[in-house]
Amino acid sequence: MSILQISNSSVDDGLRSTRHVHTMKRGRSVGVQCRSSWFSSRRWSRPQRSRPLWPWEDETVDLADPRSAAIIGKIKATWPNSPFDLIDNWSPVFQSMTKEGWAETVALADVPNLADVPEQFLTKDDKGNIKSIPRSVQGGYFAVRTDRCPIEIRTIEDLLNPRLKGQICWPVTTMNMNVHTVTLALARGGNEFNMDPGWKFLEELAKSGNIGRLYQSGVENTNSMTTGETCITYMSHGALVPLAKRVPIKALTRVDASLKAILSVTGWVVMASSKNKKAAMEFANFTVSKGNSELFNQDIDRIPANQKVKPGANAAPIQFTPQELDKFAYLPDWAYMSTQLDTWVKKFERGHRAETLARLASRRGGH
Repeated sequence: MSILQISNSSVDDGLRSTRHVHTMKRGRSVGVQCRSSWFSSRRWSRPQRSRPLWPWEDETVDLADPRSAAIIGKIKATWPNSPFDLIDNWSPVFQSMTKEGWAETVALADVPNLADVPEQFLTKDDKGNIKSIPRSVQGGYFAVRTDRCPIEIRTIEDLLNPRLKGQICWPVTTMNMNVHTVTLALARGGNEFNMDPGWKFLEELAKSGNIGRLYQSGVENTNSMTTGETCITYMSHGALVPLAKRVPIKALTRVDASLKAILSVTGWVVMASSKNKKAAMEFANFTVSKGNSELFNQDIDRIPANQKVKPGANAAPIQFTPQELDKFAYLPDWAYMSTQLDTWVKKFERGHRAETLARLASRRGGH
């Protein structure tokens, strides 16, 4: 019997408590595909919802609680004697771990289910070696309340239409790592490395008076959209699903290349320092199989990274074919973005936030 240490730090807008460290006794293999709602107290129990196709019954799981990117500090403090064999996290952490040299190279022979994952979802090093095992895809995008919007949004430039005065609910820079401004930049020929076109676009939006609410939390955004104060927003897919159950919402994905969805990937990294690499890859391969991917991702309204898996109905806005990915979606360098966030926040606070708030105050005072 061997022991496998797994850090589970999944990022999920609807389930922010799904971060655990697992110590598992294994018989035939190692691990369990998990979410916090699947556990009773601090011991693994049968899932309360759908159960993965897990054939090994006598497993014990002890839980701890690292927070997403915080796992980087924990690994750095103990390297090369990290206690973990397998890390469950998302795009920025994958990229950081790869740059640090902590991620083991993964071959199709070790994880055959990777053959069904699009190339765009894989994290690779400078030599082209695969360093991650993607399981799920999340995204952020523009969305419109169809019963309230006075115009049809065909391109991102339509956001400047004078008929949209006060109709846009815009996130502050700290929300979603500023992917909304990255989207503006992409539409004008920039990207996360060249944000000037995005800031210029945002300046135009602020001066147009079309931003009717700056939101700093998902609750603010939901309230603004459900009350009809605004009818257009930029939000994460995890936030849109429950909102769409309350008001008629259309995701502006696959509408025009200027309205790109920004995607991130969650899944596994096998630690280069692990003494259980074979078992870790066996377990990771098991979790991204067709059957397990379908159960897991339909339960959390995400797109399976495995393209042979049918996604749930709620995940349709971020479901892209490999051909559509290049046109309608974008996977940024999340690790780089995390290093720029402080600078972006200061830039927004100094200029665009002040401009927007002044116009909001003037308009409301005029009423």
